Amino acid sequence: MAVAILAFLGVAACTPTKPPLDQLDAASRALGTARDAGAAELAGPTYRAAAQRFDAAQAAEGRGEYALAADLAAESQVSSELAAAQARLARLRGEVDRMRRENAATAGDLRQAPGMEFQQ
Repeated sequence: MAVAILAFLGVAACTPTKPPLDQLDAASRALGTARDAGAAELAGPTYRAAAQRFDAAQAAEGRGEYALAADLAAESQVSSELAAAQARLARLRGEVDRMRRENAATAGDLRQAPGMEFQQ
């Protein structure tokens, strides 16, 4: 019995006793950064998952489940960072595609110019 009480006290001592405000704040900032990067449009599923995790973290914090809230906030932050990276990647791929089209058009113009020899 004494061992069970000590084990319970050990587990209880590891459970956070205050709201994970720093983690929630970091997750909120990361979500805002992802939104500003266009992640809602360019990385929708990842952004929505981050937002859902953040909402769940806030709900867990409201219920006093601070360890769960901290875990969900961390997951939200990571998902937000991933969504922002995916949005940047999508923008860069669009820019590469635009440049390829411009290069192809310029190459076509050079081929048609009189007196110009063009080699690929």
